[in-house]
Amino acid sequence: MTMTMGDLPESCISHILCFTTPRDVCRLSAVNQTFRLAGNSDSVWNKMLPIQYPHLRARLDSPLEISSKKELYFALCHPNWIDGKTKKFWIERATGKLCYMLSARNLDITWGDDNRYWSWISQDESSFKEIAELVAVCWLEVKGQFDCKLLSPGAAYSVSFRLKVHESPRGIIRNFGRRAMIPHMPRAYGWNRKPLKFSLTTPCGDHQIYARYLSDMDKPVETEGYQMAPFRHVEEGWMEFDAGRFVVEEKDDNPGDIEFCMREWEGGNWKGGLLLEGVKILPTSLVTERAE
Repeated sequence: MTMTMGDLPESCISHILCFTTPRDVCRLSAVNQTFRLAGNSDSVWNKMLPIQYPHLRARLDSPLEISSKKELYFALCHPNWIDGKTKKFWIERATGKLCYMLSARNLDITWGDDNRYWSWISQDESSFKEIAELVAVCWLEVKGQFDCKLLSPGAAYSVSFRLKVHESPRGIIRNFGRRAMIPHMPRAYGWNRKPLKFSLTTPCGDHQIYARYLSDMDKPVETEGYQMAPFRHVEEGWMEFDAGRFVVEEKDDNPGDIEFCMREWEGGNWKGGLLLEGVKILPTSLVTERAE
């Protein structure tokens, strides 16, 4: 007698599905009832969930009341708030890889608490409660770091700063923590003398640095000694500038931290009119798709 895949018991098919991807499980579940039942089992979707999900689930600002691992998987495919709504994480639907966005409040901004230089505002187009508005500085430095244990082992990632060049004061609602509002935010200025630099340092010490002139995105930066920073227009005027790419060590229990930075102090000139929403840490496959 000839046996086909459809003749295998459900438990055997579930075991086979554990070695595939979430996309494959969904496709194979359409083969027949046995595959569908196997594809709905907790044992299969427990393998699809990232190993960090219990830790991340405990940090959720709004607990998820979910009965099955498959339901949990797809609930985590949507952005979920953690750590007092200062970060968002989600998983890539097709692969289960972890994705993050850190708010500006998670970053170390030089003079960020001095309202002469930076202001914390709300804007309609941002999902975060606050974003950082650059009023005026001559020394611009924004730094951050992230623990690679919270990323998918073996995956390639890209780190990017999410910025908007301020064209007008529209969309600003209020200034948190103060009664006074800034009545007028000037158009961006001071970005024509030196390019804005974006850098990433990996746990192994690899240092990457890119640059872009905000006043003229096509102006070459090679004469300044830098490579052109890749960037993408997203929505509502926001842009994402890459700081670098790296691969998470697959067999390392403690892969270390990445460090990233955005800076411009070489010119010594005053600059302003920039909005900073935060930093994205995404699998490079998603970044490539957005760029196309």
